[in-house]
Amino acid sequence: MSKQFIKMNNNNNHLSLGNFCRIIKENSLNKSFSGQSEIFSTILNIDSVNDSTVNNYCIGCRTISSDYKEILYNHKYKYEKDRLYMLDIVLNLISIIDGFIYTEEYKTLNFINNNIRLHNICNKLYNISKNDTSIKNEFTNKIYSYLSNNNLYECIVEIIFYVVLEKEQPVCVNDLVQETIENILTDTNISINDLEAFLKIQFNDGINYSYSIKKLAEEHNPYACFELGIMEYNGEIAGTPRYIKSYEYLKIAADYNHPRANYLIAKMLLNGYIYNNEKIDKNLAWEYLKKAEKLGSVAALNTIGLLYLEEKNVDEAIKYFNKAVKHNYVYSYNNLGKIYESKKDYEKAFNYYIKSADLEESWACNKVGECYRLGMGTNIDLKKSYYYYNLALNVPVKLINNWSQYNLAKYFYLNGNYEANVEKDEGKAIDLFQKAAKNNLFEANMELIIYYANKYVFTKNDLYLIYINTYLKNISIHPKYNKDIKEKIENILNEIENIKEN
Repeated sequence: MSKQFIKMNNNNNHLSLGNFCRIIKENSLNKSFSGQSEIFSTILNIDSVNDSTVNNYCIGCRTISSDYKEILYNHKYKYEKDRLYMLDIVLNLISIIDGFIYTEEYKTLNFINNNIRLHNICNKLYNISKNDTSIKNEFTNKIYSYLSNNNLYECIVEIIFYVVLEKEQPVCVNDLVQETIENILTDTNISINDLEAFLKIQFNDGINYSYSIKKLAEEHNPYACFELGIMEYNGEIAGTPRYIKSYEYLKIAADYNHPRANYLIAKMLLNGYIYNNEKIDKNLAWEYLKKAEKLGSVAALNTIGLLYLEEKNVDEAIKYFNKAVKHNYVYSYNNLGKIYESKKDYEKAFNYYIKSADLEESWACNKVGECYRLGMGTNIDLKKSYYYYNLALNVPVKLINNWSQYNLAKYFYLNGNYEANVEKDEGKAIDLFQKAAKNNLFEANMELIIYYANKYVFTKNDLYLIYINTYLKNISIHPKYNKDIKEKIENILNEIENIKEN
């Protein structure tokens, strides 16, 4: 069977010479002057090169010749001695991009670092570098740092060196799969064989799944141990969570440097689920969190931020939440929003909330709906408010924020909403109130009591009394049930009694 090779000039998954040339051409003003050969000869600072040779390099079916690599190695050596050495090459590259020959007077860092097209190209190449599984985080972090500081010169130079000198090609599909898995497992003690044994069970799921996982866990397979640890944590085996059992399995996986296992152990320690609910051991939890962070757990970054917030160290908390949002971690967006809302910086809070909402996190969707309804950090826009309240429901049932159900019912369906072009629909309103009430939302129970009391007043139908009593029971044991609420309820009941007597 012949090997299948990856094309390296038509996708955003490889920071390769082919994609480097493609991105430059796509963003150049005059595309007829930005061919592969022109770009390749420019970055090597040579007169010319055979078109078909460069085409083969760009497609990725041939490795770049050692002669050409040697030229660029010499450039790199001189650049390391003198960081301005590559100015001529980068200026010539900008001439290709802008379709204009720049003279010596333009050979300055200020001119290069403020070129808009070069900025767009560097940004797109940076995004490709994030997708390339063969690239280490150190490289992408370095490129990101150059971009953040508007240092386009060093950014493009580092990328040039990488695509010619470091990016391996050609790449076989099978080799890529192996390499991708190995890169994922780099910081762990988990072998590909461990993963293979676990996946065989996953792909051949049957009635003996639980037995097979247990047998694999007995051999200390970290994936099987993590799976059983999660099942015990969620109560899927005994019908109720068994945290000590969960810990025993997760500890094995954690010792193999499984990121989520380390994080979950920290979470159980912080919640007092293990060690017989004795005093919470924050120091041990901290050790597991820092280990999980090192292994790439984004959830650990967020929890570390929360711990700093508990200690009133807001600056450190913000620092960790910002680390997590680089990975689009929705709960860190929410936490940053809450911090700025508490500082009364509503516009900044809204900007964080909407990032989370646009990733369809239910709590944030409801929050953004409220912001648009009340004009908090943004203009009042009831159509957008209605949209985001509905978006909050577009998640698995267990993740729905019940306030979104309440808000849709109260502000849009119960009486209709002219500004949002929503017609009155009592049936929808009551259905949403009932769903929220079922999840112990006090305000939803109150709305239902008032609604059915009014229905009884107009119809004298005793069925509504049954409904009222049901929701009365719910609120009577609720923490929010206070003297004022009790008095309000008594007034409603007195009105009903008067009607019954008459």
